[in-house]
Amino acid sequence: MDEYETLNLIKYLEGIKGRHTELVTVYVPAGFNLDIIRAQLSEEESTASNIKDRNNRKNVVDALEKIGGELKLIGSTPKNGLIVFCGNVSDREGEPDIKVWEVEPPQKSDIRLYRCDQHFIVEPLKSMFQQGNTYALIVLDNREATFGTLEGAKVTELKHIKSLVPGKFSKGGQSAMRFSREREGLIRDFYKEIADTAKALFFGKGISGIIVGGPGPAKENFLDSGYLITDLKNKVKGVRSISYTDEAGLSELVEKSKDILANERFTIEKTYVQKLLTSIAKNDNMSAYGENAVMKELNSGNIDTILISSGLDDTKKNEFYYKAKSAGATVEFISKESSDGLQLYNLGGVAALLKRQSKRS
Repeated sequence: MDEYETLNLIKYLEGIKGRHTELVTVYVPAGFNLDIIRAQLSEEESTASNIKDRNNRKNVVDALEKIGGELKLIGSTPKNGLIVFCGNVSDREGEPDIKVWEVEPPQKSDIRLYRCDQHFIVEPLKSMFQQGNTYALIVLDNREATFGTLEGAKVTELKHIKSLVPGKFSKGGQSAMRFSREREGLIRDFYKEIADTAKALFFGKGISGIIVGGPGPAKENFLDSGYLITDLKNKVKGVRSISYTDEAGLSELVEKSKDILANERFTIEKTYVQKLLTSIAKNDNMSAYGENAVMKELNSGNIDTILISSGLDDTKKNEFYYKAKSAGATVEFISKESSDGLQLYNLGGVAALLKRQSKRS
């Protein structure tokens, strides 16, 4: 079960509500002995036999037995741990339909949980898909600084500040030396303000790294100033020369940090969309876009990779996803939040890179 299927399962499980506390959730930590879990479930089964309501008692016992059988088939705990959901999903009283689902978490889990409730406990699993890498972005010169984040493919501006630093040349009768001293003092004050703002925005927020950019030497001077706290300075992954220090500078900084972000979602999505746009521009018949054109290529088995926009409605997403998976195509979901992702959405929300030239006229 891949990420998309697991997220669809989570949505489905969230919509199930038991009549009683008959829905069983079991979280097994990575590396944990399944024999211990099986023993615990056997004990819970004995306890469940004391439940007063006959239907509830039967449904809980049946769910626990079903989980026990599944654990025997699994044998040992998967690498990242194991999560099992089991219970009566029937909407007819007295006509139970006991279903079971096993999920390996997307990352190593240390959660151990057993719960019988009127709903499945999906939040810990759901949160594991919301823990993508987040990068802090700082673009600056001696006059202004802008702070933002890159999360997935989305660049967000958080704050923009301006300095009191004057231009390089004094006005009036002020001596050059005095003006230079005052200007340097204002620059230091501004670097300290940048550092304090970065601490307030990013310290303790679980960021994966910091990328700093700007025109001229100000970005290096800021990092050398000693004002940025050690915990944040140690997270600086790169420094890039860029032209802008406003919101546009944040996007430019990300664009010029492809080497740092090579394995991040932003770069992966951008690579696919740019490959698509290049194919369209060349008119080489090695791509297709729009629902009808893509479905035609799917039906002919000619798709290598399908690109599905996050902006497409869920019904269409599912239609193209499962059709592509059954055809053996690679599926990539592209966020609508980035400029590249918006271009895909404007092309109809779905596109494909083909195995061979299309025969469309």
